[in-house]
Amino acid sequence: MKPTIPAIGLVARPVHRVWGGTRLAERLGLSSEEPIGELWLAYDQNTIRSEPLAGRTLADALPELGPDFIGKVAYSKYGLELPLLIKFLDTAEWLSVQVHPDDAYAHTVEAASGFHGKTEAWYILEGEGEIVYGLREPMNRENLARAAQDGTLWDGLRREWVVSEQVIPVPAGTIHALGPGLLLYEVQQRSDLTYRLYDYGRPRELHLEKGLDVAKRTPTPLPHPIPLPAHHKEILLACEAFVLERYHLRGRQTLRAPDESFLLLTLIVGGAEWQEGSLSWGDTLLIGAGQVVELTGRAQFLGAFMPPSDWLDWYPNSLRVS
Repeated sequence: MKPTIPAIGLVARPVHRVWGGTRLAERLGLSSEEPIGELWLAYDQNTIRSEPLAGRTLADALPELGPDFIGKVAYSKYGLELPLLIKFLDTAEWLSVQVHPDDAYAHTVEAASGFHGKTEAWYILEGEGEIVYGLREPMNRENLARAAQDGTLWDGLRREWVVSEQVIPVPAGTIHALGPGLLLYEVQQRSDLTYRLYDYGRPRELHLEKGLDVAKRTPTPLPHPIPLPAHHKEILLACEAFVLERYHLRGRQTLRAPDESFLLLTLIVGGAEWQEGSLSWGDTLLIGAGQVVELTGRAQFLGAFMPPSDWLDWYPNSLRVS
């Protein structure tokens, strides 16, 4: 039985971060004395703004929306929850050098947290700058621990220059950090498990033992996925955790979620209308599995969903990340 609600709009939630900038507050017309580093666009604790569920959290409403809404792929793995998290990030300073666990580690060592592993990907919306992506040379556990403790780790990290519209996959286990000057979209598994290895002397806790457990200690080449045109969209990246696509809206168009997965659709350029009104920068819709929405306007959207396992064999190697 298909759900009667094809799609819902979500209310974004700003999050203060010590490294955050001013662009998110300016875009949203917010007055904030603390820097806003993140805007959580889709999370199961976000509030729904679509009737008849307006005012409820997504987590509260998902049992009512049901397995057919979330889709067979997500439901079979994670039950009635939204297994992806979508954010915008504004980086005025370097983020900590960090690493995230995979599902296996999260579901055993961190089982009490309720979180999954954390594979993520970034799409640079504006700006260009440096990121950390893995190590320059192989390091054993002992040497990596020593470098993290005495501050010499920074010299052993590989830094890469990234630019607007670049897609950067960050599989679980990849040592990484975002540098200043970037405004970006992030799609990740539903998890807040972050292990800091180095934090520039800030008075924040490091998580060396767990970080060393999960970190890849050999150099990690930065992938450069090649967008694959597909009708009105481009497929940007494919991995087991999610597929990331970019849609181009020119006039009136109907978008359909995959039959076996929800689709998270975020407006990143321009403006659009849907059945409940206007959509502007950052507005995010959660479209039920197999459901359609009709959009009008001139805009670009990023879309994320969970692929059936047999789809991964279809995507070319230029898009796939493991």
